Amino acid sequence: MDFMPWTALVFQSIPEEIIQVALGLGLIGRYPRMRFITVIGIGGGVFSFFFRRLPYDFGVHTLAQLIVLILLLHFIVRVDYFEATMAAFLGVLAVGIVEGISIPTVSYLTGISFETALHDPWLRVLFPIPDEIILGAAAYLCRRWRLSLVFSRSLLENRDRKEQ
Repeated sequence: MDFMPWTALVFQSIPEEIIQVALGLGLIGRYPRMRFITVIGIGGGVFSFFFRRLPYDFGVHTLAQLIVLILLLHFIVRVDYFEATMAAFLGVLAVGIVEGISIPTVSYLTGISFETALHDPWLRVLFPIPDEIILGAAAYLCRRWRLSLVFSRSLLENRDRKEQ
């Protein structure tokens, strides 16, 4: 069980979830309005806050959060389940890769272990700021320049309409 303090929910979890959603959708070529992305980020962050309080082993929350994210993407952004799954997986993968690099680097540079940061409410908020900046910049670039790893069906349909 991982006890997440409210400070981590408001200042770390929800912003990270918003960035993750924006980046995941951008990587599949979908760019919905930011209000929809924000609603999904808040919903996912609040779900994570309460789910982490349940007596499950660490990691189970990630799977549950992924399922909730897929459902939120499907119902709020109106993408099909395949695109929602791709966006969710790519967003989680991007967060995992960047955190896997930045957290040990921040730990090394500050001399503060990750475990110590997890148990201090404000360090828990400050520790992931570098990876949130990196992920936020990537999400912004995907959105600004319409960069994506795959072509979404909507992009292909729009291209086909323009060609006719």
